[in-house]
Amino acid sequence: MNKEEKSKINRDDNAFENALKKSVQGHSYIHWTPVEVIKTAADWLGTESDNKILDIGSGVGKFCLIGAMNSRAHFTGVETRDDLVEQAIELKKELKLSNVDFIHSDIVNIDFSEYTSFYFYNPFCEHMALSGGIDDRIQFDEAAFYNYQEFVAEQLKHAPKGTKLVKYCSPDFDISTDFDLTNMYFEGQLQLWIRR
Repeated sequence: MNKEEKSKINRDDNAFENALKKSVQGHSYIHWTPVEVIKTAADWLGTESDNKILDIGSGVGKFCLIGAMNSRAHFTGVETRDDLVEQAIELKKELKLSNVDFIHSDIVNIDFSEYTSFYFYNPFCEHMALSGGIDDRIQFDEAAFYNYQEFVAEQLKHAPKGTKLVKYCSPDFDISTDFDLTNMYFEGQLQLWIRR
């Protein structure tokens, strides 16, 4: 991938979409964060090299990859679908990024204490969706949706004071008893919360 192609990916959602394999294209509008939103979120979460950001449900890795291109922080994405993790790793290599990693795992197997900041873009919404899923591997399961959200909220409850969480389009994920809302953008869809 040449410098111009990298530059386009770093500023244009369509360029990122076109860099994906055909088999995982077509989900940007619903499932991948827009570039403009990523840059704001990454800035809010902190760009310092000692910052370790976890993307909960990273899909094809767009948040982590664009974030890593614009920050010295280290980004880690966790995703249950192996083909999406493979695509993310492939793009990481093409972009020659050293401050990003991807884990193929269920979020319940992740140690939150290894991270300083978190990104949450409604990662469990497919359990509540009747249409618009990435594929048919995740079935409608209301209990699973709430169990996953409760798991993440419980992990964040034990995070140290000052831990940052950025939520995007996730109004049902409530952590207000432990975090303070300190910033909003994009008509309130993007929110920065800090552990009190």
